[in-house]
Amino acid sequence: MRADYIVLAILVLSGLAQGRIVGSELEWDPKGYILYCPCSGQFAGQVEQLLGTLYFAKMLDRVLVLPPFINYPCGRKTHAHNYGLQVSAGTKEGNLYVPATEYFDLNALREYYEDIVTFEDFMYELAPTHWPLDERVAYCSSRAAEGNNDMCPRKGNPFSTFWEAQNVEFSRSEIWSGDLHYNVEYDPWRVMWMETFNPSEHPVLAFMNAPTSTPLSLDRDHLHKYLQWSADIEREGERYITDNIERPYVGLHLRNGADWARTCDLADGTMTRLLSSSQCLGVHPTTTVHRQLCIQSEELVSEEVRALMQENEIRTIFIATDHVSMQDDLQRDFPDLNVVTMDPERPQLDMYLLGEADYFIGNCVSAFTSFVRRHRDNANLPTRYFGMRQSRRAAIHDEF
Repeated sequence: MRADYIVLAILVLSGLAQGRIVGSELEWDPKGYILYCPCSGQFAGQVEQLLGTLYFAKMLDRVLVLPPFINYPCGRKTHAHNYGLQVSAGTKEGNLYVPATEYFDLNALREYYEDIVTFEDFMYELAPTHWPLDERVAYCSSRAAEGNNDMCPRKGNPFSTFWEAQNVEFSRSEIWSGDLHYNVEYDPWRVMWMETFNPSEHPVLAFMNAPTSTPLSLDRDHLHKYLQWSADIEREGERYITDNIERPYVGLHLRNGADWARTCDLADGTMTRLLSSSQCLGVHPTTTVHRQLCIQSEELVSEEVRALMQENEIRTIFIATDHVSMQDDLQRDFPDLNVVTMDPERPQLDMYLLGEADYFIGNCVSAFTSFVRRHRDNANLPTRYFGMRQSRRAAIHDEF
């Protein structure tokens, strides 16, 4: 058993890793709360939902209740129940619900918006008294409730399993029309939210999905600087660099799993946008998303690394991937370099290492790459994209 999982299991069993801030005493805030299920996508997508909802909560002047991240069993080598971690009911292996504080520094997020509490603290300290069982209301749009007997959808994984794992059962649904929009930077819509759901009558807005648009808008990129890794993630990442990597090193993000390959079938040269492609094509694309931007062959990967090496000294190639690392191929193509890959059960360490790399080549369409790119932008580190020989900054100047 890996040492980091042993530590995590001990913390969970002692009640610490559930996100509880031991010794804290919360008081109910009359300006109201926002809860939501991070029900779309893997870790990188859930981060974008967090940042978008953080902005939404600040604009509405409500307390954000920070949910745990959902770690799905698909692709996870270690079953959650082996380590005593919280799993959802009704699934063979179960989702793993990881408190946000396991990954990120809560105090750093509070530098942007002070009014944040963890889901665990909210449920333990406030919900029993201030959010009675018969007053727990689910909120969703009329479009989301269509075909569901005018109820907010709570079936399937993760829509029902998330709330079940948090011991939340809703007594009824509150459904809004299409007149409300998440773009609360537009003041009339912000005011409409505050007037439609005023805190005195709607103290807790529990959204069935994150109240934000994804992929994250480029004008929200600045929020990422408040997203700082926890001390544990940073410590483990730095230890890996010390033990396995010789600088300068280039980080590669390769997406080539079966699900991703099917997504890339859409990149047939007719679409101007696909998922996170605006990070390299810009807000107002003048070209279409072609397949090489979405999924890369071994030949293209080697070609891009070789082009980088003509300009810069490289001693190590670090590979992060969702499926095939191409490690053997790249070691053959670059015999004088150290080619390493972690293949971790947690993508957070891959993200950390890519973020700290001297150079980075990512996937234009991927939210995972977008996470790394935002971190590197804040640190003034360069980002390149496979299939596009230019930095991100040169590529999307049109947003300004």
